[in-house]
Amino acid sequence: MSDISMMKNATFPIPSFEEWKQEVEKSLKGKPFEKLYSTTYENITIKPIYTRRDIALLAHVEQYPGFPGYVRSTRANGYIQEPWKVSQEISAASPKEWNEIVKHDLAKGQTEIHIALEQLGFPVASLDDVEIMFSDIDLAQYSLRVDAGAQSLSFVALFAAYLQKRHIPFAGVRGTIGMDPIGTLAETGHLSFSLASLYDMMADITKWAKNNMPHVKTVIVRSELYHNGGANAIQELAFAFSTAVEYIHACLDRGLAIDDIAPRIQFSFAVGSNFFMEIAKLRAARLVWSNIVQAFGGSEQAQKIAMHARTSYFTKTIYDPYVNMLRAAAEAFAATIGGADSLHVSPFDEAIGPADEFSRRIARNTQLILLEEAHIANVIDPAGGSYYVETLTAQLAEEAWKLFQQIEGKGGIVKTLQDGFVQVEVENVAKQRKDNVKKRKEKIVGTNFYANLAEAPIQKADEGSEKAFPFSKVDEENVAQLQAGFREKRWVETAVFMALRRATAQEIEAALKDDGTAINVKPIPQWRLAEPFEQLRKAAEAHLEKYGARPTVHLINIGNIPNYKARADFITGFFEAGGLAVSKSEGYHTAEEAVAGALEANGTHYIICGSDESYTDIVPAIAKALKQADSNVKLYVAGKQAQEVEQSFVQAGVDGFIHIGSNCYETIVSFMKEMGVVLDE
Repeated sequence: MSDISMMKNATFPIPSFEEWKQEVEKSLKGKPFEKLYSTTYENITIKPIYTRRDIALLAHVEQYPGFPGYVRSTRANGYIQEPWKVSQEISAASPKEWNEIVKHDLAKGQTEIHIALEQLGFPVASLDDVEIMFSDIDLAQYSLRVDAGAQSLSFVALFAAYLQKRHIPFAGVRGTIGMDPIGTLAETGHLSFSLASLYDMMADITKWAKNNMPHVKTVIVRSELYHNGGANAIQELAFAFSTAVEYIHACLDRGLAIDDIAPRIQFSFAVGSNFFMEIAKLRAARLVWSNIVQAFGGSEQAQKIAMHARTSYFTKTIYDPYVNMLRAAAEAFAATIGGADSLHVSPFDEAIGPADEFSRRIARNTQLILLEEAHIANVIDPAGGSYYVETLTAQLAEEAWKLFQQIEGKGGIVKTLQDGFVQVEVENVAKQRKDNVKKRKEKIVGTNFYANLAEAPIQKADEGSEKAFPFSKVDEENVAQLQAGFREKRWVETAVFMALRRATAQEIEAALKDDGTAINVKPIPQWRLAEPFEQLRKAAEAHLEKYGARPTVHLINIGNIPNYKARADFITGFFEAGGLAVSKSEGYHTAEEAVAGALEANGTHYIICGSDESYTDIVPAIAKALKQADSNVKLYVAGKQAQEVEQSFVQAGVDGFIHIGSNCYETIVSFMKEMGVVLDE
């Protein structure tokens, strides 16, 4: 018994940081400790370990959730009383189909009705469309999120007319019906109306909502377009806050107070694959926004950020698409740990085509599992106190504030978009990302690593990138009445009045005449990380379909299996990332056997795989004999060699070397061109 008592009371001494570092340096066997440091796309150095000393000077660590700066949550209870909203974006081919899908998905666990008008699948053109869309849906039970794009007037008018006709109280509607003209400008490069006119509409809609729909937000600040262009977390935050400040100034100039406009802005952030960075990004957003609104004189309530999150489109793949379920789950986990107020989990087939019932269900249930089975909502700010996350939060907030101030010093977000500053900033990071993907420093499972060429692709109907929707004839009398009200800057009042008299969205749009000061900038290209390798895979598949075989590289394996397997596996994965077939061989023990086997294979591109020791004599012999037999073949060696060894191999006829430092994408492109594969670069 005494032994058990001693065991119960025994404690382990806590090692100091210096003791730990000494042990680490021993395990590194002469390599510097700094070898364990890494640098992110944000140019933030990540240390291998964080301690209490790293957060000693961070004031927000001692704050409680629900108190200003709101790093730890804008709500004292976090998710405990009110979880985040399951806000899956829903599209369909018609208003009736949309209505059926929404009712089905709400019954299966969705808690917010989410519409992105530009991706909806059909135009919301008339009061009839709105009546069909919201038929038998209790708007008092569910909040609404409508991303209306550059301007939201026509939807607000039709929706308000629907509520008034159905005698549904405006005050009972909750959620967001928001416009984001600067987001549209940055993403598409063009606005059909002047920003001044759009700001007039924004201010009028916000005033109207304040008096009629007090629980509805009227402005959305989308940062996803920067994320999908390749931007880092600092840029995403800074550009979003600069956009929000532009909207604040515009509304203040039009008679609104800071406490009128700030609470009616909702931010929408993409959540990418860098788990801890994304958690820190959302936490930093609360801190920076609180400081900005406070600087405008906003109340503590106005300083609370409203934050929607969306799992990243940028990280999703066409090939091995079911892996996207895992990506989305990790991103959703980060979003909820980071404290998003609402969340859209992208369906796993998002990059392929419109979601179906199965992919919508998996996306929705990803959120429900986090809520109901992982119990994420049961802990307030689970990341709070983490030395790493708290340090990263502070670093992101500080650097985002610096970039935000730089943008403001250059004239604000619109001016920096016009000057190209924002585009260059995003492009610089995007280039790093592309280079790292092409070199496979950044791994995409199922695409540039562990590609499965036997996979059957998911087939979806090609609906075209742009649809042409038929519109009814414009009633010029309706347009004239709308224009009369708009000239007096009575945007919402006029549009709602006319919508009740069956004015269409097209007529409301026609009445918003372009005043000749439309704005154009260079758009920020939207892309996905996997696209370079997906293009190679498609080219290889087209070659297969046309000629009956994939473009193929042939391995010349040297020695017994342990001698060549590691490099043969590396080369196989390397070329399969581009859709090339890899023809393997038994291990050859002489140059004569190797050359005979290669010639029998009748290929064009060969890679010798073996150990450095086995290469010394056999590689030059193979190279000379193979090139003498067929001078057109290409011969490569797997693995990096000493410079003098490489020179001797090249002199013998070797065309190059493929190793972990090789640019996988460019190597495959070169091989494909030599093989006659048609590339659409």
